[in-house]
Amino acid sequence: MPTHVVYPKVSLEMSSGRIARWLVSEGETVRQGQVLFEIDNDKAAVEVESPATGVIHALVDSEIEVDVGADVARIYGAGETYGETEPREAAAGEPANEATRAILVPGVRRSGRGPNPTPLARRIAREHGIALDGLTGTGPGGRIQKTDVVARIGDAGQARRPATVENPAVLPAARKESSPATLNAVWLRKGEGLPVVLLHGFSADLNNWRGMLAAARVDWPALAIDLPAHGRSPHAVPEDLDRMAGSIEATVAAQHDGPLVLVGHSFGGALATRLASRGQLDVRGLCLVSPAGLGPQINGAFVEGVLRARQRESLKPWLDLLVHDAAAISPAFLQAVVQQRDDTGLTAAMRAFAERFFPDGTQAISIRDDLARLSQPVRIVFGRQDRILPFSATAGLPGNVGLHALDACGHMPHLEYPALVMRILGEVCRSS
Repeated sequence: MPTHVVYPKVSLEMSSGRIARWLVSEGETVRQGQVLFEIDNDKAAVEVESPATGVIHALVDSEIEVDVGADVARIYGAGETYGETEPREAAAGEPANEATRAILVPGVRRSGRGPNPTPLARRIAREHGIALDGLTGTGPGGRIQKTDVVARIGDAGQARRPATVENPAVLPAARKESSPATLNAVWLRKGEGLPVVLLHGFSADLNNWRGMLAAARVDWPALAIDLPAHGRSPHAVPEDLDRMAGSIEATVAAQHDGPLVLVGHSFGGALATRLASRGQLDVRGLCLVSPAGLGPQINGAFVEGVLRARQRESLKPWLDLLVHDAAAISPAFLQAVVQQRDDTGLTAAMRAFAERFFPDGTQAISIRDDLARLSQPVRIVFGRQDRILPFSATAGLPGNVGLHALDACGHMPHLEYPALVMRILGEVCRSS
């Protein structure tokens, strides 16, 4: 019999919910203890681990409301075949035969409108304006998969770039906007007190912060933003750091009006510093994690390699460069990057981003003058073994900046030492 993966109860008042995102795919081999999916509740993101080792099937779509305790997937062990180990309950008046054998998941509120698309298939269809009505999927139980949607796009002659994607080759120099475009933003935590705005680094997305937030319980709300050309934000590449800061300011203004603390990792650290120096937001403090912009050096081979690699096997060596101990790169982290590379439009946008801000393997931005002008509390957390940005760039920091130099730490202190970074951030919030 297959192992049932159920939707957990993550709070006392919770009776149903939705999956925030799957970190595995239909038909993938998973290991016991591997993180399968995430749930967002009022306090934090909850990671749900696999109860068994085997091949996972019948993943419930992230847009479907499910009851606590209901099946959201099933894991088939050695010798078990999907669709053959259990008959489904036949609907009224429907013959239960081998041709229609599938698994119905009790507790799942289905629309009854045909095969359920995978999250990736649904997103591709939405971005390309493709209707899925009448489309028969090639996945298990007739589920619509990415390849089915791509085939329909080609057959219908409707192939076009997603509405939110602008050709990265056409740099925005010829594109004048009356107001900055807002970006994708998600409140990762709700709470009371001074909000914290989180800005990720190059080639990441806002999910980069979930692990750090799970390392400690805090009361303050946390707003994470996808940078331009990253995540679910528009794929157009801003002309410069100030244009990008304008988009962040517009995005924050749509979500919050008042004082805040800025947190930025790598490129997001440089952006956070520029935002504070511009004075358009009421920034009360900054926590900069391995910030870019302290010097011209950057690991250009990493930038090129992480964009060129497409498969787990080719991506893993490049991702290992991010950390001091390769064990910090979890299967979920690796899978998230693999999913990014499946989106060719997103990868092309990131490449254009790198060409603009890291031309010829050089950081084309500097934040040293910005740092010197700041009156707010500023803490920098930097790993001594950083292999992406050199630790030596922290030499000669302005006297108003506090430096936390972490040993046995690479470019991702918030991933390698999340509790420590959260404690430092808490100090910034209290002093703000």
